[in-house]
Amino acid sequence: MIKRRTLLAGTAGLVGSKLLTSCSPAAANTLKIRLLEGSVPAEVLKTFQKQASGKVKFKLIAQLSTVFQQLQTWQEAPETSPFSLRRFLPWTRREQASRPDNLVSLGDYWLTSAIAQNLLDPLELPAPTLEKLPDDWRNFVSHTLTTQRENSKNSREDGQEDDLSSDQNVIWAAPYKVQSLVIVYRKSQFPNATAESPPFTSWRDLLMPQLKQKLALPNHPRVLLGLLQKMQSGRFNASFDPTAGKSEAKSIEQIADELRGQLAEPFARLNQQVRTYSSKTALKALVNEDVSVAVTWSSEAVSALDRYQDLRVVIPAEGSLLSADMWVRPKGADMGEAAQAWIDFCWQTAAATQISASGEGLSPIFLAEEVSLPAVLENSILSVSVLKESELLLPLPKPQESAYWLLWKTLRGGDSNTD
Repeated sequence: MIKRRTLLAGTAGLVGSKLLTSCSPAAANTLKIRLLEGSVPAEVLKTFQKQASGKVKFKLIAQLSTVFQQLQTWQEAPETSPFSLRRFLPWTRREQASRPDNLVSLGDYWLTSAIAQNLLDPLELPAPTLEKLPDDWRNFVSHTLTTQRENSKNSREDGQEDDLSSDQNVIWAAPYKVQSLVIVYRKSQFPNATAESPPFTSWRDLLMPQLKQKLALPNHPRVLLGLLQKMQSGRFNASFDPTAGKSEAKSIEQIADELRGQLAEPFARLNQQVRTYSSKTALKALVNEDVSVAVTWSSEAVSALDRYQDLRVVIPAEGSLLSADMWVRPKGADMGEAAQAWIDFCWQTAAATQISASGEGLSPIFLAEEVSLPAVLENSILSVSVLKESELLLPLPKPQESAYWLLWKTLRGGDSNTD
């Protein structure tokens, strides 16, 4: 869903394209971290490697979906058939015996699925480290996600029991960079706009008549239906209880029908503004002057601003939708002092400032009330005050999630494929 910029060329000398594993004590004691390329500056990686007491190996990956697939692969049962020739090949035995990386970078979009599929173990973080994370973020990665895990466990078809209780203090992820949904427009189309008086002060401004057939939006039901809910109720996570006042849960179709009653008319108004739905080419449509406005993620917008002088970015002061890159612990991975030290290091002011300096995202530690924003970040397009008013998409129970997709398919007339 989210495309990232690549790291500086100098990073290539720091990390290899693959990590080699072996059964030697040295390899077993190596801290292995798999991270999204472009999400952590090379200088931060180098500094931590110099400070670390042991060996550290970073592996760059291009897409977060690749990490999710790797999490699944690590949990696949090794081949045990006595008739398989693979068991006589030493390199395949080493591959099957390899342990997962200690920590990997994962987006919040995949987080609930990884928890539901039992692909993660909780993080083990000392109190002084955890206190650096703002309370609302701490609540999200503990109570909110644990509740979703319990909901998923109750609906699992394989009957497998989990060995964790619904402890609200369980920490599933450590966010290190937050980005926001933004509105990007061409200045030439809004000549009277200024930084102090932008053309979009609310998400409802996307409905202005002059934007008919001139808008590019992401192609994803949670984002788009969340945007409609934001226009209607002021929140991306609108309160909606499918079992309210009922003795039994509603079907997916019933939930979708109720959502349709709430959102069909607002969708029709927004849909007439849209020229294209795309999570990959919205900015390309804007640059090619096929549209006048595009809604995309801040990481994409910052990259485009560097190349096209006519583009401007605004986030409505009422708040936006957030997305976060987070450190997670694969199922069965060791959570030793070195892994704890890396997460703590990312939440220290110096490293967090460097991670945030690109403008593509902001460290969540700067969203705490008592933390002052470093001067170098004051001109970032990601306003701290606006981000504090913004939301992550909360996990949905499975019936609601399925109802969102069903409604999206209905509203789009069958043209509901995401990209």
